[in-house]
Amino acid sequence: MKRNQNSFLGKKIFISGGSTGIGKGLALEFAQKGASVVISARGKKALEETVKLLKKIGPKDAIYDFVIADVSDVSQVKKAAKKTLQILNGLDLLICNSGYAKVGKVNDMEDSDFRNLMDINFFGHVNVIRAFQDHFIKQGSGDIVLISSMLATFSIYGYGAYSASKFAITGFAQSLRQEMMLHNVRVKIFLPPTTETPGLEKENQDKPDLVKEIEMGSALNATHSVEKVSRAFVSWFPKRKFIGYATWDSWLQYFLVRHFPEWTLLLADGELRSAQKRLNRKNAVN
Repeated sequence: MKRNQNSFLGKKIFISGGSTGIGKGLALEFAQKGASVVISARGKKALEETVKLLKKIGPKDAIYDFVIADVSDVSQVKKAAKKTLQILNGLDLLICNSGYAKVGKVNDMEDSDFRNLMDINFFGHVNVIRAFQDHFIKQGSGDIVLISSMLATFSIYGYGAYSASKFAITGFAQSLRQEMMLHNVRVKIFLPPTTETPGLEKENQDKPDLVKEIEMGSALNATHSVEKVSRAFVSWFPKRKFIGYATWDSWLQYFLVRHFPEWTLLLADGELRSAQKRLNRKNAVN
């Protein structure tokens, strides 16, 4: 079924991780297009501030509210889902957006880092979807979108733990797509590039120097604004395509990984060695 952006008017939308970053950007886009939106996160203050903005820019007859939930806690998620369905009196679009990054070499990270990334990035999506799944099945319509990352297509030095949690989302989404299509519910996955968010700022605070050097010298690593990524999502969503990208460089990365996997590995290895040489020179000067 072909859909257009005007179809957001009057729609009921829930966004996990909706108080900041891409989730907040999407909530603002949907409010401007006349949708009712409920957002969730752990911090009440940020949720309240975002809802105030939504009420300012959205139509007066739309609903804007929040629920507090830690997506890694199944009981909290179930309560948040129940409350959301009561607030909106239904749901048309579920967006699973919660997530964070922790970067470091495999042997430098704690066991808890690997498990926490899976709990939030992967199981957080699973928990939210399972909490709303019965609603969509009974309704016999709707959309579920899982927000992942371009690092779910190809991983590099320092991102082993993070990418694993994002790769897992893709496998889950592909299977879920077939399960839900039998109930006339569409499942899609969106892969944002590096985006200028509070999460990225926090990630960069303890990011290893070599990772920073790789990213600065990479031909395929550019940082994009939340607004650009959110607008790209809104443009892609009505299309039939299962996988969505925000930028041309994201599409190029996916194309190269899919069609030229060995060459892409060589390219990444070259960037790693070049970054190591640059970092060695900098350290020698200092």
